[in-house]
Amino acid sequence: MKNTLLFLLLTVLISCNELTDKDDNSLKGKVRDLPGNMKYSYECLKDDSSKVSDLWGKADNIINKVVTYDIEVTDEEQSRYGDTFLIESKKDKKFIIDAEDPVNAKLQVILKNLLQERAKPTSIEYQIFLLKDSSTINAYTVGGKVFITTAMLNKCKNDDQLYAIIGHEIGHNEKGHIKASMKQLKAGREFFGEWGDALVSIKRLLTGSFNQKNELEADYYGLDLSWKLGYDVCAIKSFWDDLAKGEQKEEWFDFFRTHPYSETRSKCLTSHIKNNFGISCK
Repeated sequence: MKNTLLFLLLTVLISCNELTDKDDNSLKGKVRDLPGNMKYSYECLKDDSSKVSDLWGKADNIINKVVTYDIEVTDEEQSRYGDTFLIESKKDKKFIIDAEDPVNAKLQVILKNLLQERAKPTSIEYQIFLLKDSSTINAYTVGGKVFITTAMLNKCKNDDQLYAIIGHEIGHNEKGHIKASMKQLKAGREFFGEWGDALVSIKRLLTGSFNQKNELEADYYGLDLSWKLGYDVCAIKSFWDDLAKGEQKEEWFDFFRTHPYSETRSKCLTSHIKNNFGISCK
């Protein structure tokens, strides 16, 4: 009788432990709603850029709206733009897609999961590719094509960070950043013919820092998708904190930067998480 009771007790304890372990990760992969009245704040960028770049940024936005207001770019065009970019990139010997790494299956699942959580999805066709590059910590997107280097993959310490990073690239497409660039290309060709592409390239070089708001908007968007899937949104703070350790700030370089400093991104995201999700990241 004692042995029977002991067996039952052990069974109950094991069952409870199993439930507890599952509860620890019960949110991951489970859909949860975003809080109401979500707000994207860009005030945190003010200390990251110079007064000169802010002034030119405002002027650039006005000019861009005037020149491209009647130019349309469809989701299908954006997808074709991504296809063309991929074809042209493959001509570069340094551009190597690693299709054999088993992690590709995981990347496909992450992309699919994130895309399913878009509130107002575009019809852009998405694909994700792993690039053989162990020295450049980078991820980028063009017309639905998402590229992530092995260095970036290794830099992400967990799935929480990886979801936020890939979600960021989706954000560039879904929030119209790629569309805006394509509208500028169209405008350049329309007004300046074959010189259009060159002029747009020069413009991007001279006004690169004016895209910092887009980068932060994509950060917020990717983080929101991660939240909806139950992932730890505070994990991305440690990612940017880690990158900030080896980052040097140069005042002369500020005007040409397209990305906010890592330290700034960490502060902005920490504030976003606190204000919208009520979570204080340590």
